Amino acid sequence: MAYTKNIELHDKISADGTDVSNAFRTFGQPSSKAVQDASGFSVTGADEQLVGAKTQTFEGEMFYTPESYALFKPLFDNGTVFEMTWQPEGLVDAGREVYYGNVQMSAWGAVVTRGSVAAFPVTFIVADANGITSAAAT
Repeated sequence: MAYTKNIELHDKISADGTDVSNAFRTFGQPSSKAVQDASGFSVTGADEQLVGAKTQTFEGEMFYTPESYALFKPLFDNGTVFEMTWQPEGLVDAGREVYYGNVQMSAWGAVVTRGSVAAFPVTFIVADANGITSAAAT
């Protein structure tokens, strides 16, 4: 079976209704689930694990520019809840899936290195019970 390979150059990203597709070097939606020990009542003595609560975020590496500062720094400082959307390859294929959710910024760190492209990591955490969901594009 052949698999499609992409060089991600055309992701569509918006924050608080503003297109920020060119503001990020990297962007993604990692999720994880906690693992809970459930082996306390095992008659065999074998360890048993259950999947627990889900943690969802949008994470990326943002270019440090006057435009990104003007949009994101106040959102971080004020603890603003805003909608974030991410559509991989969405700038060239409007039919791709869309990931979206209401988020808050939990990390902002304008730390740059002399002689390097000014970019730093940012984290957006889920701000309501809906989490980050996905849907087919409309």
